[in-house]
Amino acid sequence: MLRKLGHSLEVDIRELILQRESMVAAHENEDRPSLEELFRNYYIDETIAEPPPKAVALFDDLLTAGAHFKAAQAQIKTRYPGVHTVGIFIARRVPRTIDIEDIEF
Repeated sequence: MLRKLGHSLEVDIRELILQRESMVAAHENEDRPSLEELFRNYYIDETIAEPPPKAVALFDDLLTAGAHFKAAQAQIKTRYPGVHTVGIFIARRVPRTIDIEDIEF
């Protein structure tokens, strides 16, 4: 989708971060991995790592707690020190709300 959107723009779109193994989505898992575990699970695809990016925008479908983003951002900053990195998320998970009317006092 990003390649299609950036087709007429001069943007460098690469899938730089890969996972060593698939993980359960954070919003579907009560036992969430630590930031360190996430960091170790991610790695930079060295086959497309050059040239170094001028800036990085990490795209994801959902922001739950931000741990996956922080781990991916740490991988980018480790490989490319000083490169500005931001996150762009399609959705934000909002925990179930409780209607005050449903609370018994």
